[in-house]
Amino acid sequence: MELEPQLEQQDVSQEERHRELKSLCDEYRANNRISPDKFDLYNVKRGLRNPDGTGVLAGLTLICNVHGYLIADSERVPDKGKLTYRGIDLNDIVDGCIRENRFGYEEVAWLLLFGKQPTRGQLDRFCKVLNSYRELPEYFAEDMIIKAPSRNVMNKLARSVLALYSY
Repeated sequence: MELEPQLEQQDVSQEERHRELKSLCDEYRANNRISPDKFDLYNVKRGLRNPDGTGVLAGLTLICNVHGYLIADSERVPDKGKLTYRGIDLNDIVDGCIRENRFGYEEVAWLLLFGKQPTRGQLDRFCKVLNSYRELPEYFAEDMIIKAPSRNVMNKLARSVLALYSY
C-alpha cells in the first residue's frame, strides 16, 4: 500500500517535468522566429542551397555575432575580435560571472535559447528543469566506466555520451 502513493508521486513528477519542458520549448519557439520577409529583404536563402544548386554563403541569426575585421576602402582590415550573444558582449557576461563568483552556463544557455537574460525566477525554474535530467541512468557508471575503463579520457567521454542514447 505504501508503494502506490510513491508511484503516483513519480507520475506527477514526470508530468510536471514534461509540462515544464514543453513550456520552455514553447518560449524558445516564440523567441527564435525570424520573419519570412527578412529573407527576401536581405536575399537570404531558406536552406543550404540556392535554386540553381550552388551553396549559400550567409544566413540570418539573432543569436551570435563574430566581429573580426572592418572594411576600409573596399579592403578587409583585421580588427580586435568581439563575440556577442544576443547583442551582449561575451566579455561582459564573463566579467559578471567572475565578479559575482558564479557559474554562467545555465544563464548563457537561457540567453542563447530565449533571446534575453533570465530573471532570477526564470533562471531558478530553468535550473530545476535541467537538474531533473542530469542524473545518470541506473548502472550507467558501472557499465560504461567501471567495467570498461580506458586510458583515453576524452575518447571514453565521447563514447559515454553517445551510449546515453541507448539508456
